[in-house]
Amino acid sequence: MEPVVSVPSGQSGSALVIDGVYKGYGSGTARVSVIENVSLQAPRGQFVTLIGPSGCGKTTLLRIVAGLLEVDRGTVSIFGESVQRASAAKHIGLVPQSPALLPWRTVLDNVRLPLQVNKKPDSDGSRSHADPVAVLESFGLGDVVGRRPAQLSGGMQHRVAIARAFVFDPPVLLMDEPFAAVDELTREMLRHELLSIWQRNKKTVLFVTHSIAEAITLSDVVVIMSAHPGTIQSVIPIGLPRPRDDLVETTEEFHELERRVRLELRDSWRGAR
Repeated sequence: MEPVVSVPSGQSGSALVIDGVYKGYGSGTARVSVIENVSLQAPRGQFVTLIGPSGCGKTTLLRIVAGLLEVDRGTVSIFGESVQRASAAKHIGLVPQSPALLPWRTVLDNVRLPLQVNKKPDSDGSRSHADPVAVLESFGLGDVVGRRPAQLSGGMQHRVAIARAFVFDPPVLLMDEPFAAVDELTREMLRHELLSIWQRNKKTVLFVTHSIAEAITLSDVVVIMSAHPGTIQSVIPIGLPRPRDDLVETTEEFHELERRVRLELRDSWRGAR
């Protein structure tokens, strides 16, 4: 059964539709294609993960969906709107690879920053936001609101960055390898914390990772991209029951999915040579 998530009033259908997207850099004979003919739909409340060889265009695709890059051909829509309109309406939250916290601001002030920079509400004035303190408490950060980033562990800094993306309560969350810079034990802890938070909120998520375990643990669907230029090689549904706990990675079903994803990725890696 398709997960249910609250979306802005008047919006229906797939949360995210990517249709025939091409993107390249340079011009003339020096032009290099990054992604070619990528099409993908994500239903409301679905957790979708992109995985593939380095340089296959995962981050480029995420930045296109965020409205940070323009496509050469094709279209992207969020709840039937352009990404520019969706971004202006604060319907998109972005978590980059680096926490990118301002070192002179406290944890609370870092999470408040999007509210201070983006004060304009929706045209009807109805768009609200979550209480930053409540958001931090929901992420288990209520006791560090007055600290500065240098006083936090790497894992806590990443939790603050995710909390910051939640402050507008966006229905669509884009995450670009948010745990890549931390050690493996911290990474495992963070993905299970994110899993717990997602299972409470059921936001539509487009997630980029190089970790097979991370992709399977979190996702409803894993999308495997081919080597450069990136295309969609295969789409693997993750049928593990929800809610999932921290022992899901020990099950036979998990290991069979891990084997399937690994075999698909091996074909991609061979194409990247």
